Amino acid sequence: MLKLKNITKKYGNHVVLNDITINFDNPEGVYGVLGRNGVGKTTLMKIIFNMITNYDGEVEVNGQPAKNNDDVLQHIVYVGGEVNKYNGLFQGKIKDLLKAYSRMYDAFDREYAESMFESFDIKLKNKFMELSTGNKTLVQNTLGLATRAPITILDEPTNGLDSVNRQNFFRYLMEDYAEHPRLFMLSTHLIQEVENYLTNVVILKNAEVLIDDTLENIQLKAHTVKNARVENKQVIKETTLGSSIEQVIYDDLSDEDIAQIKANGGELEPLDLQSLFNALVEK
Repeated sequence: MLKLKNITKKYGNHVVLNDITINFDNPEGVYGVLGRNGVGKTTLMKIIFNMITNYDGEVEVNGQPAKNNDDVLQHIVYVGGEVNKYNGLFQGKIKDLLKAYSRMYDAFDREYAESMFESFDIKLKNKFMELSTGNKTLVQNTLGLATRAPITILDEPTNGLDSVNRQNFFRYLMEDYAEHPRLFMLSTHLIQEVENYLTNVVILKNAEVLIDDTLENIQLKAHTVKNARVENKQVIKETTLGSSIEQVIYDDLSDEDIAQIKANGGELEPLDLQSLFNALVEK
């Protein structure tokens, strides 16, 4: 489906992405691409979409090289990021965007897009650049969903949205995913809000892939252990306060491991994705 092979991107001497290899073998799934600001999430997404072509490595879509290959763009949509006055596509009205996306994507569902705009009270006669930040985000998200592109990339899809619109958007996203299964890739800082929607997680740190796994596997490995010290396991973080100790563990734990922790007086608790992320990237 989508393969990234040894992707390296530099700006001058600054390495943004270093030898990134990720295989998105399953054509269906909701991938969370997570990392701190400036770690390269947007750069990676723009490379996939051919918005950035000056990089080392390969991107393949359905076995075809993606770099400078307009044929593969019918399979990919990227929405998000800053839209500025130099982007001619977004200088007109919402109705003009509908026409443009209908021309660009054969499977574009205009009726679906219009119904989404109506639900968010966004008028087709409105000019995109005159919208609030939140409504700009909703317009871009809607266009992305309506393309039905097999690879749908949503870069910070909650930017500027209040809690109600965030909840509504993710409801629409999951409904659309259920009806039209495909590969979604989204970046966000609101990890707690999206954890239950994700099937897979990619975490970037220091220009490299730190974790690339299913959410289920990650949840099985991520724990906190209190009042006992675990040996021979990957300890992400250890905190001591007086005689008390707490460890963040990211590793496979067998029944015997769990029994030993409890026998040593330890308390084992599952760790949510946000807490694991914080422990991984703060070091």
